[in-house]
Amino acid sequence: MMDSGKSPQPEGALPNSRPGTASKVGFAFSTKDRVDFTRRSLASIDVCGGFDLVWVDGSDTPEGKALPESAKPRNCRIVEVHHNVKGGPDAAICFGLRRLLQRGYDYCGLIENDIEFKPAWVTKLLELFELGKQDGLEVGAVTARSIESRVLIHRPGYVIKSNMGAGMVLFTREAVQIIIAAYGEQTGRELVGYFYRKFGIDLHDSWEPYIKPRPLGPNALHACDWTYARCLYERGLCSLGTVPSLAFNMDMDVGKEFRTSYVSMSPSVTEEDERRFSSLSIELSRSRRSSRRRRKTAMIWYSVVEKLLGPRMHAKKVRRLLHPLNSAKVLRHWLRAHYLHWRGLA
Repeated sequence: MMDSGKSPQPEGALPNSRPGTASKVGFAFSTKDRVDFTRRSLASIDVCGGFDLVWVDGSDTPEGKALPESAKPRNCRIVEVHHNVKGGPDAAICFGLRRLLQRGYDYCGLIENDIEFKPAWVTKLLELFELGKQDGLEVGAVTARSIESRVLIHRPGYVIKSNMGAGMVLFTREAVQIIIAAYGEQTGRELVGYFYRKFGIDLHDSWEPYIKPRPLGPNALHACDWTYARCLYERGLCSLGTVPSLAFNMDMDVGKEFRTSYVSMSPSVTEEDERRFSSLSIELSRSRRSSRRRRKTAMIWYSVVEKLLGPRMHAKKVRRLLHPLNSAKVLRHWLRAHYLHWRGLA
């Protein structure tokens, strides 16, 4: 049942209080017209329960705009509906993730209306966090849409991904904050080069933009959702996918579009998989330690800035520049510039 209330933006938003103890998982369900796809997607989503939907709609047609109000899922809950969310997919993604954070969910996800699910998808999705923990991984994101060309490593019961995409993904709260803070595009050269330098894994022969029928150049910018996994790996958080894939694109044939396939049954783990997993585990552990040190250093500088500048500091700017995810080097330069200005030396 949908709650009601008053919301400043966007038009038609129906905000709620924080979810109860029984509801710790929320998804932002993004739609824009294509009503038939939306109905099919929502029907497959609603096979499972135990989670909430924040409906983020950018439809232009009357039929598309009216659909959220008429939807009556039986298992999941539609807790908010936001109409006229404009600005493209990235604007809708960031808006949806921020709303989920504001509502206090422990796990915040994205689902687009061209994705169709198989039964028990939520159960298998949440199991990935425990499977990763058993292997010594700190998991930041999971997906039920597992595509072979996006697999870094095969493991018993799951795969480790190089690319999650925004079509179907579930993040921890920490991971969402990382994604939003680092949101942006990167080139194929940067992304492929990162995985080779960091983990010794060469993606040139499997990277989708390079093997699709009309391949993109290495310097072409990719959509922001291609960078989610890399942003998390840089902070020591892993991205996992279900085996087999339990979510599929309705509007695209991945075989024709990307010359790949969905992960079916779990293949046997090879020696190469074991080598890659060992390298990845070591590097992720280093990244976690480094990230914790940067966060601790940043918080120290934050307290120093507060004491030095006091009421002169602009709270919003300081919160952004002194975010724990930013590097200590940036903070030192910012502090020095403002300190010199305060003393009249600059």
